[in-house]
This record gives sequence, C-alpha cells and structure tokens, in this order.
Amino acid sequence: MVSDSTLRVLAWAAVLIQGLACAAVLRHRAPWALVVVLNLLAATAVLAYWGRRWFGYLFRGVAWSATDQLIPLYALLVSVLAVLTLMGRFRGVAVQWGIFGFNTLVLLAAALFFSFFRMNRLF
Repeated sequence: MVSDSTLRVLAWAAVLIQGLACAAVLRHRAPWALVVVLNLLAATAVLAYWGRRWFGYLFRGVAWSATDQLIPLYALLVSVLAVLTLMGRFRGVAVQWGIFGFNTLVLLAAALFFSFFRMNRLF
C-alpha cells in the first residue's frame, strides 16, 4: 500500500523533473531529445499500468468498453511518435513539445490533487 506522503513526494518529484528538463532544453544545456525521452518514459509507464488491466480483460473475464482504452491508446501513440522521433523518421518538434506540455499539466494536476485531498485507500 502506498502512503499519502509517498504519493505526494513522487508526484512533486515528477513535476520537478519535468520543469528541470524543460529549463535545461530551453537553455541549450541538454539536447531536445530529452523531451522525447521523457515523453517515451511517461507513455511507457502508462502502458505498464494498463497492462495489469488488460490481463484482467483477457483472462479474468472483466467487462470493458472501448472508451476505457482511450488513455492507453494515447500512450501508445505517444510511444510510437517518440520512437520514430528518436530514430529520425519523424521530425515533430512541436508535437513533442505539445505532448510534453500536456504531460506536465497532468503531473501538476496530480501533484496538487495528492497535496490537497487525503487518500485513505488508493491501491
């Protein structure tokens, strides 16, 4: 079981990492591929989280609807675009920055949520 304080620390650490990466890339102290790698890491984490649910859908008879798959579909799209960008097959700098900004907003919302709302049982 994960405690409230652990969730808060992890959420704010993720926001801090996003902010530091953004500052480093914008100040030209790091290659912009760092943004792509962070996008890929975030998307991979989402897909890993959903892997457990997919197992339940396939082998435990859990009912699901197609709308349940929108978040992992987004994560899969981000993963594919990130891999193509890292391979040099897709040059979507603006797309990667847009994904990075969206991820940062989601992480900030999660950090604020975990900071201001007490959780008794999450997992």
